[in-house]
Amino acid sequence: MKILKNIVLALVVLIAVLALVGLLLPKESKIQRSMVINAPAEVIFDQVNDLKKNEAWSPWKDPTMKLTYGPVTEGKGAVSMWTSKNMGNGSMTIEESVPATSINIGLDFGSMGKSQALWSFQPENGGIKVTEVMASNAGMNPAKRWMSLFSDRMVGPYFERGLASLKQVSESRAAEIKVEQAAAATQQAAVTTQETSEAAVPSVNAAPAVPAAKTK
Repeated sequence: MKILKNIVLALVVLIAVLALVGLLLPKESKIQRSMVINAPAEVIFDQVNDLKKNEAWSPWKDPTMKLTYGPVTEGKGAVSMWTSKNMGNGSMTIEESVPATSINIGLDFGSMGKSQALWSFQPENGGIKVTEVMASNAGMNPAKRWMSLFSDRMVGPYFERGLASLKQVSESRAAEIKVEQAAAATQQAAVTTQETSEAAVPSVNAAPAVPAAKTK
């Protein structure tokens, strides 16, 4: 019995120490990853700014996840919600959207708290440096402060996979756009050539010219 009491006492002391140390840890945490993507900024931006297009590259997917959307799915005010047995429930809302420059997203993880995500798109080395940042505030919760110490190690790899998928999707879309633009230019050139040719050929229905009367 005495041994059991000592074990319980030791656990209480340990929890108290961990809680005290937790309160001394930083309450704010930030996870950040970047990648250069060889595609126009507006193409990459569109993949992030349109929440439905996120499904093509987002790493936050599992077989049990169900996604729903609000009435707006693109740009400021766009909302998506998810339920998942493995990843929990939550929602994301685009709070600010500056075309081809930045996107600010509010993340709500329910009982797990809230975070802010920021995407930026800046020219670099002939491509676009895409940076994804997630910032969280654990407040006065010592357990969440302890979790924040490991958040970069746990969440960072997801960011890296997501950026790699975004790179693939964006570069493929950029290549498709080039093909579409080339096809449109060829078609327009053909139409212009046809119109020019038709304008150069005199109409067969045109009335013959009447010679001017000779003056006596």
